[in-house]
Amino acid sequence: MCTQVAAVLGYPGPETVDPARSFSEVGFDSLTAVELRNRLNATTGVRLPATLVFDYPTPNALVEYLRGEILPDDASAVTSLLAELDGLEKSLAGATPDDEDRSRITARLQALLAQWNDNRGPEDGAGVAEELESATDDDLFDFIGKEFGIS
Repeated sequence: MCTQVAAVLGYPGPETVDPARSFSEVGFDSLTAVELRNRLNATTGVRLPATLVFDYPTPNALVEYLRGEILPDDASAVTSLLAELDGLEKSLAGATPDDEDRSRITARLQALLAQWNDNRGPEDGAGVAEELESATDDDLFDFIGKEFGIS
């Protein structure tokens, strides 16, 4: 976020942006607000309102908003996935494929299920905890920046 704000305002780098200061305090007006919004639209792929910096007055507040837009909570992600599976179930029930197509569909579904089962990861999350413990501050900031498309 600070990289984008610095670019819009012509600052030398993201470290010169205080994420707790309001956009109006650092010099944002309606034109720079639209420029930031356009940059974030392109970076995140999320369609954002022109009033973004007025609705979320600090970079920190805007990051929290974008996090919610980009990373849906687990409950809504699961609900969405289950709805898609319901749709797939209905499609399969209504399909009348010949033997060859039925075999292709079965193979694809089995491959998806195998991939789903293989991607479970460690049961206790120990691998993630160990990675976090050994990560430097720069590693963590790089990860966060890449996740939000801001670095």
